[in-house]
Amino acid sequence: MDEKRIKQMMKSLKITREEAIEILRDDEAIDKGEKLFELTPEQKKAEKEARKTGFRKNTTPVKRERKVDETKKRIILDIKVLLEGLGAKVAEIKTEAEMHFTFNGDEYTIKLIKHRPPKK
Repeated sequence: MDEKRIKQMMKSLKITREEAIEILRDDEAIDKGEKLFELTPEQKKAEKEARKTGFRKNTTPVKRERKVDETKKRIILDIKVLLEGLGAKVAEIKTEAEMHFTFNGDEYTIKLIKHRPPKK
């Protein structure tokens, strides 16, 4: 036992020397894996009830409908018109922000990203 720890514990907890030594011995025993303060079955049941958060694990997630960004949709459609005017063949417009096309025998993808305004 460390005399410094005993004195610190006596001072901070305002306990006697014997109580401090007992606490330190119990701490060492618990660190080694002993079960010093085992709960009764009733106490275990009450502990389990107290730890319940009320959260259900088997809830079904809410399916949110994705909002279409009309500005991005318009930009992609304008790019489509421009590319077709240059002779490209637009294969598909995947979403309002992504399109695949072929130009001069090569395949390309354009993905339009709208950045959020910086935080203040």
